[in-house]
Order: sequence, then structure tokens, then C-alpha cells
Amino acid sequence: MLAEAAAGTDAELAAALRAAGVGPGEPIALVGENGPRWPAAYWTLLAAGATPLLADAAAPDAEVRRLLETAGGTRTLRVGDETLLTGEPPSPEPSARTSSSARVPSSPRGLAPADGGGNVLIPTSGSTGAPKLVSRSRASLDAEGRRHARWAALTPADVIALPLPLWHAYALGWAHAAAVAGAALHPAPPAALGRCAELINAGATVLPLVPATARLLAARAPRSVAPGHRLRLIMVGAGPVTDELDRRFTEVLGLGLARNYGSTETGALFSGAPGVPAGVVGWPLEGVEYRIDQGELHVRVDGGGWRAMGDLVEEGPDGVRVLGRRTRAVRRGDRWVAPDEVEQVLRRHGSVVEARVSAGPAGTLVADVVTTRAAAGSAGALRDHAAAELAPSKVPDRVLPVGDIARTAVGKPAAARPLTPDTGALAEAAQAYKRSELLFALDRLGLLERLARSPATPEAAAAELGLDRGACQELLAAAEAAGLLRPAGTGTAPDVHDLPGAPGDSSDPGRSSGSGDPASAGPDESAPGGLDESVAALIALEERLARTWVTRDALADVARNGIAGRRFDRTPPDPEAAAAYRNAMHSPAAWRRSRLGLGLARLRPGHRLLEITSGPGRYARSARDAPTTLLRVGALAGADAAPEPPGGEYDLVVVCNAVHLPGPGSDLEALAGLLAPGGTLLIDDVFLDAPGGPTPAIRLDWLTHGGCWWPTEAGLAAGLARAGLAPGRTVHAGSPAATLALAHAGPRAAARTAAPAAARTAARTEEEEMPS
Repeated sequence: MLAEAAAGTDAELAAALRAAGVGPGEPIALVGENGPRWPAAYWTLLAAGATPLLADAAAPDAEVRRLLETAGGTRTLRVGDETLLTGEPPSPEPSARTSSSARVPSSPRGLAPADGGGNVLIPTSGSTGAPKLVSRSRASLDAEGRRHARWAALTPADVIALPLPLWHAYALGWAHAAAVAGAALHPAPPAALGRCAELINAGATVLPLVPATARLLAARAPRSVAPGHRLRLIMVGAGPVTDELDRRFTEVLGLGLARNYGSTETGALFSGAPGVPAGVVGWPLEGVEYRIDQGELHVRVDGGGWRAMGDLVEEGPDGVRVLGRRTRAVRRGDRWVAPDEVEQVLRRHGSVVEARVSAGPAGTLVADVVTTRAAAGSAGALRDHAAAELAPSKVPDRVLPVGDIARTAVGKPAAARPLTPDTGALAEAAQAYKRSELLFALDRLGLLERLARSPATPEAAAAELGLDRGACQELLAAAEAAGLLRPAGTGTAPDVHDLPGAPGDSSDPGRSSGSGDPASAGPDESAPGGLDESVAALIALEERLARTWVTRDALADVARNGIAGRRFDRTPPDPEAAAAYRNAMHSPAAWRRSRLGLGLARLRPGHRLLEITSGPGRYARSARDAPTTLLRVGALAGADAAPEPPGGEYDLVVVCNAVHLPGPGSDLEALAGLLAPGGTLLIDDVFLDAPGGPTPAIRLDWLTHGGCWWPTEAGLAAGLARAGLAPGRTVHAGSPAATLALAHAGPRAAARTAAPAAARTAARTEEEEMPS
């Protein structure tokens, strides 16, 4: 049975906060993942009279510090395996606050009802511009909780599963609803759809969602939610619900989606019953009044002052329908166009994963769209689709396929924000080249290889390599100071032969017997006592890139002429740079990862395999007893690259180092069409949001000589689901981490035109970290 206090304080944490001098009104940043400890810490801070500042668990320390500075606070309460209060107390009097770092209990014990007052600081999502801090009183949040509880008829018998970030206003409103109703509250990480399904199967009765999570859950529910669940209410807020998504939930869970509308400043204001048309948010909740003034929604809560919500709306038989933000409205002649309305129409097209509409030059309307077809998407077809559903003044003048659209923490497209130089970062970046140039010099002089074979003093290395002793000492001292070298006997360096997937490791799920092939004989067998072959290949590649494809001239060229007109595609690739690329991208670790991928995909004898790759065909060469087809794509694949995959159906389709490139590797709709019923798609590549993945600087590689499609795992998962595939297991291997992402064709694969819309954002359904 699910049982847990909906709201309570942690007595030991409360004592620790008192000992640390936390007092009334002090802003304390609350940072932690969704879980039972977060609500306990939240209620305890409120009971202490402090002002919790709710920070995103993924926010870097610098962002949390900026928020605290804005609020006038100095301390952070981090909730995880242990709970730790860090930072200097704001009071200058030592006797007032005795500790700048207080360790507090790691588990919430001694729960008691929370009845404190105070305010809560909530950062806005940034979907309408630059984020800001909003102050909500405890009374306001409790009133919002009562509005939710009365509309949803919550009782102490209810169990609320909450797979939403608790630091977001919509989720926080439901936390207060659970508290005022005495219902059980079970937070879950927003990306943990498996955990969400477990909560549903364990007896959850109420499920608040945002559109992004709802789309992924709709794709997963048929295989993870058991019949006979107890859900009686599923409500979606913080974004629009399409008719298709509402129908899908009715099909798979027997419940449509209720709607909710509000803002960070006001909390929940409107709710609508399942089945209302797309864009409709229903009628005002108890205590909420509204009026429409020149198309804009104005509200007041509990008799307070009137507030302009900034949304253009219209009233209909099912309630208020939101058309879009007034501040985003685009003037076209004598008419105003709400971009949100246009975006909703574009998203209804079967291939559109996400859309963002904005004003272009001279009063034009421009739509950026992410589609399952990637570069192969037809802008004309999307414009025709819009023309069929919108008045002529609302049809975009230009539809531009793009690789990604930035999103907020709850999955809304983020508004473009004005940028300004960071003076400190500029000075640091202006000198950063010296570190890489030093690295390349050490490599060229043979110093890296010499020191990797066996440690040596600068004097000994200089004498052996015929270098100037004094200059060599200076170079190596600079390298140590820059973190490129370390004293012998310090640090750790794992033996690649001890890692999962390494040659000779019986745990390698993709290991094959045989010889005479790099996949089995091990091109990765490097001589002992030398520089790691994969690291050496990466250094060689970056050294060439710094002189060929990723230069200031190349970046300026692509900025002026666009990706389609970049220099890399106008001239044959530099042969030495191309060779360095192949050595680095298809290193020993990459060959081991291929065998790991085949094991994860459960390739069996007789299975038909198609590999689409910009490399040598690691998967095709690693497979045993399986008919294989190899399609090499991209300028770096070599002279035998082909433009299109062959026809037929395959049990396993592998896209290796090609999902970001224009062509068949990024066309998810076409890839889904290549799978036999029950077939598997395996993506082997790197992504910006992968844990331990590449640095954001890889964007420059994609911009100058790669491709910009599907840069994040979240976007890829959304695209795969939109293409009718069921996202499966995701594994991260190596450092920086490469991603092995699986997706599966189901019984509906043959009728993809009727496949449900799936999440446009959200993270992995499962995740496992594995070295390589």
C-alpha cells in the first residue's frame, strides 16, 4: 500500500537548521532531486520561518548563487543522499548564526505537521523571456492548494503521483493541494517514466503532468501500466494539450486529460474537464474571477486586484481558450497573429515534433520546426498544412526545418533571450588557446608518448629526445600547472582491459568469437606502457581541426553563408584531417562499444542488419551469422558513400555517427519504415545532454563539418516516439560518454500515420552508466 505523509516537517532537520541559526525571513536556496526528502525539507524551511528559494536541481552552482544574490540570501540547503546546509550566514554577528556548513540527517524522520508561515521564491520558467524570481506567500500557496483540492475532490484516501519538478510552480501547487487535503504525495523524477508507471500500478489515484511527460507516458503506458489501475484524474498543466494526445490517453488508460491554466505569480486559475477542445483550459476555479479586455485575459483571486495575464484568449461553450502570449503577438497589416495558435496547428502535423513561430523581417511570420524527417522534411507540405487550418494572415511565410528548439525545465519552448558579453569569460577564452597549443606541442615533440611509456624527469626526457633542457623544463612545468601532467604515482587511470566490453571480458554482451577482423581480433590492443591509443587519436584529430575545419575563418564563413553553403561542403575534405577523424571516431573504444551495442540490441543469428554510418562499418563487421547491409554516408565516409538506404525490412537498424548528419541517418520516419515488425533501432552517437557527454564546444564541430540534427537525447526520444517507435534502453559508455539508445517497432508500426503524438521533450526512459 502507498502511504506517506503529504506534508510534514523533519524534526532532526529542524533542529539542525535552528543550530545553524536559520531564522525568519532568511532566503535559503533549496536544491535537490524529486523525492520524499525534498517536500520534508521544504515544509521544514517554511516551519522555521525561512523563505525557501526553489532552484532547479540541474542548475549549476553559479546560477544558484545568482538567484541567491537577487534574493539577498547566502545559504543553500542541498537535499540528496545527505542533506547539507552550505554558505556563510547572512548575519555579521557570530553568536547569531554559529555554522556555515551544517550536516543534517539523510532521511526524513520524526515527521510532524507543518504549520509555519513565510514566503516562497519561485524562479519563472523563462518560456516568456528572461527568468525572474516570484515571491508567493504561504497563504497564497495554500489557497491554490485548496482550489486544486476542491476541483479534484481530493480526500485523504487519494494518492498523488507527481513526476514533475517540485521547484516548478505547477507541481508546487499540487504539493500544497496534497497537504490541505491530507492526501499522500509521491514525487518522482520527471524523466523516470518507469517509476511513474510503478506508482500508477501501486495505486495512485491522481496524476498531474505537463505535455512533454504526457506524450512520453502515452507511448510507454501500453507496455508498463497494468490493467485495473486506480487513476481517476490525469491533469495536464503548463502547456497545451492536443486532441490527439487526449484521445491517446483515453485509449490506453481509459481517462482523458483534464486541463489546468495558471502562472507562477498566481498559481492555478482555470481547470477544464477531459475531452474539451485543444487550447481550452475550462472555467475559473473557486475564488477566481476573470474578464477579457481587448482580447487579453485579466484575473483576480479572492477579491484582490486585477492582473493582466498577458495571454490572448476567447470564450467558448467549453470555457476559455488560450490563443497565445500577447507579448509574442505579431502585427501583420491590420491584424494581430498569436504565434502559439500557429504552433499548435503545426504540431498537429504527423511529422512535427516541435514548432516555434516568431516575427521575421518586414512583418513576415517565420516558423522553426523540428520534424521526424529532419533535413528531408518538406517545408512546403507544412505550409500547406497550416494554410488548410488557418486564416491566410496566420500562415507562416517561411517554414524552416531546424535540429532543435530550446525548452524550459517543464518542456515549453523557451523564448529567445537577449545576450551580452561576459567580460571575465572573454578574457579567459582569449588565452585558452595556449593550453591546447601546449598540448599539441608536447605531442609533436614526442614528450607525451615518452612520459606515457614511463615517468621521467624533465631533464631526462629532454636528454633522451634531444631537446633544450631549460626550455623543456619550462614547457613541462607549464603543462603540470595547466593540468596536462601530474606527478607520477598520483591520480588513477583505469586499465581498458578491465572494463566491460573490453576484449577478453566474458561479460561483453556483444562479444563474438573469430579472428582476422578488427571487431574480434581487437584493433584496440595497444602496446603496454604507451599513450592510450584512443587519447592519442583524439589529440591528433583536434590538432588538425584547429588548423583546418574549426578555425575562426571557417566559423565566420558558416555564419555568413549558412550551413548549406559552408566551406567544408564546397571543397573535398583535407585528407590528413579526414584520416585523423576516422582514427578518432572509430578508436578501440568505439569497436568495443559496437560489440556492446549488438549485445544490447540482442542481435541473433539470421537477423537482418542495416548499418548507416559515416565510418568503416563497425557494427556490420562485428556481427556474426547475420546478413548485413552497410550504407556509408557523409563527406567523411569515403568514396563509396551512398545517398539512400536500400529497400526492404531489417530486424536491426544501426545509425552509427550519422544521426546528426543530413540524410538517411537523421530521417527518423524513414528509419522507422525500414524496421520489420518488432525490429530494433540502435543509435550510437554523442549528445549534448548525456551525463558525462561531450562539452558544448562540440557544437562547433557539428556546425563546421558535421550536422546539427537531433543534438540532445531528449529531442531524439521525442522524435523517435513521434515516428511511432517505443523508446527503449539507453546506455552511456566511455569518457566523454557516447550514447547507445534503443527504440523498438511495435504492432502499430505499419500504421505510423495513426501513431500517437509523443513527447517533444523529456529525458531517457531508462539510463545506465557503463565505461568503455
